[in-house]
Amino acid sequence: MIEAINNILPVIVKTLERVHDNSWKMDYNVHDSYELIFVKKGNIDFWVENEKIELKAGDLLIIKPYTRHKFEVSSSSKAEFVVMGFYLKPESRAKVDKLKEIYGFLKVLESVPNRFYFFHVHKKSSIFFCLESILREAKENKNSILLYIKCLELFIYITREIDNLEMIKNYDYSLIAKHIKEYIDNNYMEDIKMGDIAKKFFISESSLSRIFKNHFGVLPKEYLLSKRIQKAKEYLSISNLKISNIAMMCGFSSLQRFNDIFKKYTGLSPTQYRKLILQDFE
Repeated sequence: MIEAINNILPVIVKTLERVHDNSWKMDYNVHDSYELIFVKKGNIDFWVENEKIELKAGDLLIIKPYTRHKFEVSSSSKAEFVVMGFYLKPESRAKVDKLKEIYGFLKVLESVPNRFYFFHVHKKSSIFFCLESILREAKENKNSILLYIKCLELFIYITREIDNLEMIKNYDYSLIAKHIKEYIDNNYMEDIKMGDIAKKFFISESSLSRIFKNHFGVLPKEYLLSKRIQKAKEYLSISNLKISNIAMMCGFSSLQRFNDIFKKYTGLSPTQYRKLILQDFE
C-alpha cells in the first residue's frame, strides 16, 4: 500500500523535531531530497551554498535537492525546529513534472533563481497546526497512510500561501516602495529592523533596499533615521520633554545612540539644537 502511495505522493524521508542551544551547529551537507525547515522557537543562521539566511520563530524555509547547506543556533536561548525531507519518486520526468503541477509550491520553487524559498508562518495558520499534527503522527507510526495524507494537506496549505505571496511580489514595485515608506512613517518610533520589514513584504532585505532606493533615491535605513531625526527636531522645538524621553519616543535604543545620530545629521547635539532654536525665538 505504501509503495503504491509513493507513486502519487511525495516520499517522506524524515520528519524530525529538534531542540538545541547555541553550542550546536551542523556542517555543510547535501541531500537528494527537498528539505523543509520550520523554526518554532529561537533563531537559526542557515547557509544555502554561501548565502546566509537569518531565520526566527515562525519562519519556514524550503531548499531544493542537491543544495549545499548548513545551519546553527544563533539565539542565546534554545531553538526548537522541525526538519522534513521528501522527494518525488516516479521514474519518468513527465510524471515528476505532473506531480509538480499538483503540488504547486514545488513548481514555484523550481521557477525561482534561488536554491531556496522562505516565508513567515503565523502560529494560528493552517500550516502551523498541520505541522504539529504531522509530528504527532510521525511519533506514533512513521509508515502510516494517515501521515502521508497529513503531508499532502500540508503541501496544499503551503501551495496556497506561496501562491498568495507570489501574487503580492508581482505588484508594481513603485506601489511596494510606497507601502514600505508608509510602514516606516507609521512605525518609526518602534524598534523596527530592515530584515523585519523585508519579511513583512515577502521580499529579501537586498530587494527591499533596491526597490526603495530606486523609487525614493535613498536607502530605507537612511530614510528611517532621517524620519526619526525629523520628529526629534520637532519635539525639541515645541516641547520641554527630557531629551532621553524624546530619544525613546523617536525609536532610538539608547540616549547615546540618539546623541550620536542626531549630531551626525545636524552637526549639533540635541541640547545644542534646542538652545539654538530657543535663541531664535528670543
